[in-house]
Amino acid sequence: MKEILFGLISGVVASLGMGGGTILILLLNLFSSIGQHMVQGVNLVFFIPTSVVAIFMNIKRKTIDYKVAKPIMFFGVIGAICRKFIII
Repeated sequence: MKEILFGLISGVVASLGMGGGTILILLLNLFSSIGQHMVQGVNLVFFIPTSVVAIFMNIKRKTIDYKVAKPIMFFGVIGAICRKFIII
């Protein structure tokens, strides 16, 4: 029951733009018996759908500057590949 309450609190905080994932990790670590790796997995499950919705909403509102976004995406992918295959 308390995990549902933690999800609700972090959802409200995220809707205010203050980083709900940080609050979710903090609450789950401090007040539940869930291990650290599981807490990080829960945070990813929480983060991915909300970020996908945010991307679609920004595309719909035409608030993405593609001139800036393209190099960021390109170097982000290059960085992820380097991180995966080269230990940095």
